[in-house]
Amino acid sequence: MKFGYVATLLISAAILVGCSGVKQPEVAVASHDSDHNIPAIDQMIVEMKQAYVEKCYMPIAKRKPPENACQSDLFQALERHYHLDYNQNHVAMASNELFFKDIDAELRKMLRSDPEVREAARNLGFKNVGELVAYYKDKYKFETQLEQF
Repeated sequence: MKFGYVATLLISAAILVGCSGVKQPEVAVASHDSDHNIPAIDQMIVEMKQAYVEKCYMPIAKRKPPENACQSDLFQALERHYHLDYNQNHVAMASNELFFKDIDAELRKMLRSDPEVREAARNLGFKNVGELVAYYKDKYKFETQLEQF
C-alpha cells in the first residue's frame, strides 16, 4: 500500500517537473537587411507562428493529449521518431518541418495573388520561390538547444 502511494507521488512529481520546464517560443518579426525586407510576408508568418505556438506547439510540449489535427500531426511526428520520450527540443525540430509546410503553401499563394509582394520578391533578388521560402524558414525557425552530455 505504501509503495503504491509513494510510486504515485513520484510519478506525479516527475510529470509536474517535466511540464514546468517548458518555455514558450518567442514570436517576433525577424530582422532583415534592406535587401530582404518584405513586411507583408513577415506579418503573415508572425501571425501564423503565434497561432501555431498556441494551438499546436505548447499543448504538445506540455504533453497534453492532442485535441485537433495540428496537435495530432505534431504528436504523431514526435511519436514516430522518439516514441513518448521526447523533449521540447524535439518538439521544436518537428515543428520546423510541419509549420513550414503551411508557410510554404501560404507564401506561394501570396506570391501568386499579391502583385506588390511578387514585385518586392523579384526586386529584392530572390531567384525563385524556393529561395524565398528557404530564407524565411531560416529567419523564423523554432530555436533548438543542442543537448549537452
